[in-house]
Amino acid sequence: MFSPNKKRPDLGKNGVPAKESVPMDRETKRRLWATVGLTVLLMVIWYGCIAVGDATHNDVLVFGVMIAYFLVFAAMLITYLAYNRGFVNKDVTIEMLPADWSEEKKQTFLANERIRAQKSRWMLTVIIPFVIVFMCEALYLFVWDSYLADFFKG
Repeated sequence: MFSPNKKRPDLGKNGVPAKESVPMDRETKRRLWATVGLTVLLMVIWYGCIAVGDATHNDVLVFGVMIAYFLVFAAMLITYLAYNRGFVNKDVTIEMLPADWSEEKKQTFLANERIRAQKSRWMLTVIIPFVIVFMCEALYLFVWDSYLADFFKG
């Protein structure tokens, strides 16, 4: 008889097949720690400038840092998307390419797309920290300041 609660050995938590854990290679660990470090640095600069700007009533400092962050983020994101051609060819297979292309040209095209994706991975190490800073600031402005600050004032 069928029993939905019966545990199968090939299934992991919640009935989802268990994935084999693959250890991270050195390059991935290095990128991870670089992303974490840059995130912390950008957060310290962002909130430090806001604190200094509030204490000294210097809005130019806060505005300058905000504009610099937006410009660097926008430039990196646009560069990343343009270099990878908007990821239009991400999941293209040989069968999808024009029939009048030679096999060699098709292989070269697909290899170039993979190479572009690998070469541009370092840009994510810069883009992701900016996204995290902006998300934290949005949460602070729209959730903490609007709703939770009054709750904790007591």
